[in-house]
Amino acid sequence: MARARLPKILCVDDEPGLLRSMRWLMRGRYEVAVASSGMDALALLGGDSFDVIISGLRMPGMSGIELFEHARLVSPRTVRMLLTGSSDLDAALGSLDDGELFRFLSKPWDNQKLLDAVAQAVSIASAIPCTRVSAVQVVRSAEVCPAEDMVLVFNRDDSVAGQWRAAVQGAVGILGTGDIAEALSHLTRRNVAVLVTDLDDRSTEQLELIRAVHRHLPSVAVLVCSQASRGGVINPLISEGLFHSFIAQPATPEQMNRALRSAMARRRAPTKAPESAAPSAWLLGLLS
Repeated sequence: MARARLPKILCVDDEPGLLRSMRWLMRGRYEVAVASSGMDALALLGGDSFDVIISGLRMPGMSGIELFEHARLVSPRTVRMLLTGSSDLDAALGSLDDGELFRFLSKPWDNQKLLDAVAQAVSIASAIPCTRVSAVQVVRSAEVCPAEDMVLVFNRDDSVAGQWRAAVQGAVGILGTGDIAEALSHLTRRNVAVLVTDLDDRSTEQLELIRAVHRHLPSVAVLVCSQASRGGVINPLISEGLFHSFIAQPATPEQMNRALRSAMARRRAPTKAPESAAPSAWLLGLLS
């Protein structure tokens, strides 16, 4: 009896150690090929049929996003996954304009999350015919996603999302994660209306995420939670108009519910030019 073909994965990065780690992690599950540059990867894609390509973002000569732009034409059925760190959020979200990506993966990654994501990508690839069809379009048409608006709580403390669920008592769906790559996946694959995130002077990932969402996903309302209502990291965000609402911590369930309703209403309200809109009461309070 002929042995079943293992799905083929192409891993691309200019760090040899990273490629060795990926090959070791996926051994026995997949047939793994590696490339140290975008040009080498395209040569492999042109000569073989790969189910999934996983690439780093920043590489000499050709970035991961540029590689995916070419890969979509060379091998349209190959599902594309990007390895990214928190400092690359803006570039990663910008790549969504052309539907280049199926999934973001954290760098460094969690082994089980990476394996789960690759397994899902392989299942998607198996359903894509050998025509020029975007993998992202297939995923979005095949997945069952909630039609109603969702709220994404980005916080390293897993209990925080539970606090928001208790506050809204089922009135809206709450997604919770402390992983930046998972947050990006929710933002791009789910109908996220509001992003809720904590913020203090050490919140580098949160700041990058807020700025990237403001630039590339302007329909998402941002609700910032912090123990300080003014100064520090908050004032620059106010001056840049990067978030919709602020809630001081600790907050009661009633205050959380009210703040979230306000943010949801902002999402559903008709779009107004930000230059002509009058400052809201909460903004005036912060600036006073």
